[in-house]
Amino acid sequence: MEPILIDIHCHANLYLTLDQVIKEAKSVGVEKIIAVGMSALSIERILEISDIYEEIFPALGIHPEEVRMNNDIENQLDSVINIIRENKNKICAIGEIGLDHHFVKEKELYPLQKRIFEIMLSLAQELKLPVNLHTKGAEKLVFDMLPSFNIPNVNIHWYSGPEEFLNLGIDRGYFFSITPAISYSPAVKKTVEKTDEQFLLLESDGPVKYSGKTGTPAMIRDVLKAISKFKDIPPDELENQIFENTKKIFPKLF
Repeated sequence: MEPILIDIHCHANLYLTLDQVIKEAKSVGVEKIIAVGMSALSIERILEISDIYEEIFPALGIHPEEVRMNNDIENQLDSVINIIRENKNKICAIGEIGLDHHFVKEKELYPLQKRIFEIMLSLAQELKLPVNLHTKGAEKLVFDMLPSFNIPNVNIHWYSGPEEFLNLGIDRGYFFSITPAISYSPAVKKTVEKTDEQFLLLESDGPVKYSGKTGTPAMIRDVLKAISKFKDIPPDELENQIFENTKKIFPKLF
């Protein structure tokens, strides 16, 4: 199979012109996109768009910021768990899940956030699915919790935390997905510099904005070029390696 580019972390349900976004992605060789769930509402929509577009593969989960955005999330948990279980053959990962003590400042919400994260990790273990993690400002806690679960593979999305936990993740064989922020973020550059290319993946995290420009899956071609320059690995060789990495962590895409 010829290597292709795969955006392993995108909020595809949030684009108003998804047709256009997919078309643009394919024009630069991005053939598959993992659409990550965040909320009780978005996981339904993600399943819908993955039925419509063959390029879109669902990952379902509850994002740590949901405790702040949705007062009713506790009551909706059972239904979310059921949807995930019912669709276990369709989904390629549990995500976007994790903890956030950076954007979520309300400490009284942390126990619920942690409980939801534990439930999501248990589901990943039960369904033998990899996880796509958000760790912002709560890196130590996330890294402390992970060894209690038996999960096939771990991907840390857009890591920008302390170097100590980056090193720990590298030691444990976690994957790190790199965003277009590589063009300006010292933390993302540090992640690329320290992580062996066998553990790197590509993501847009679209439609998040980068220097005012809306992120799209097509941008991961430039991320690949930036990593290639940074690590002094020929682009073709790196593209092959990242393709192999993606096959290893997300076998259900193939």
